[in-house]
Amino acid sequence: MKNVSPIATQQYIEKADHFLQGMKLLVDDIPAYRTGIGLLAIHSAVSLGDAITIGITGRRGKYQDHDRAARELGKICASHGVSNTKGIDHLSWLLGWKNAVAYEHHRIDNQAVLMAVDKAERFNAWAYNYFREILRVAQGGT
Repeated sequence: MKNVSPIATQQYIEKADHFLQGMKLLVDDIPAYRTGIGLLAIHSAVSLGDAITIGITGRRGKYQDHDRAARELGKICASHGVSNTKGIDHLSWLLGWKNAVAYEHHRIDNQAVLMAVDKAERFNAWAYNYFREILRVAQGGT
């Protein structure tokens, strides 16, 4: 796989990493930061998915419906011979959980926050395992 937009890819990788590292810093105090941790988990995965998409296609989808981003990533997997799509399942779970975190009136529980952290970390590992050629631009650039 060749990265057709390494500069833009790097920018999304940096965002994803900042979100992920922020999530990891706050996870030890879920009661104080539960909503922030949840949003950081979601946005780390979204930004890393955007990095993959822009690296391969040269463009990032501008979806109000983030589920379309997961479907687009699924198409990329299919067209590039990536048969393990478990990472997309993690991304889809996070995207499905976004409304509960950001917009609904009830409080999310600690278990859900820990699940989101796990899903974000698993998506990150999957992405770097299956799209390392696209995401490797970060190794020399940060």
